[in-house]
Amino acid sequence: MGVDVFDIVALIFAILLTIRKLDAQSRRPEEFPNVPPAAFADWQRREVAIYRLGVWACFLKVGLDPAFTFFVAPHVSFGLARIVSATIDLGWLAVLIATFVRARRIAKLRRSLGILLGGMIVNQPPARDREDDED
Repeated sequence: MGVDVFDIVALIFAILLTIRKLDAQSRRPEEFPNVPPAAFADWQRREVAIYRLGVWACFLKVGLDPAFTFFVAPHVSFGLARIVSATIDLGWLAVLIATFVRARRIAKLRRSLGILLGGMIVNQPPARDREDDED
């Protein structure tokens, strides 16, 4: 109970999921001219919502677990404290798994639309082809 390894893992996942959310959020339809704007908007809304859920679950776990341990657990029985602490951990884990399953599904949609994240340029020919065009 208290701050444990799961809280540290939750904090790491919160950071990683926030990066993914911000990357998806920062994309603009102009970057992907071959993707219909409606499909792009639907993908972006769904991807950002998925990662937002995971981030909130991680931050709630990081906040609730120590708060419960230090402020509530001393006033209830040991058995009840263990049950509530385990419920917080299992709830966080269930939401995190659901987030990753949904993120995997939306990644398939993203790939089928031709959208790549991570600062990659999709619709530009390789450098050697561009040099041939200039001659």
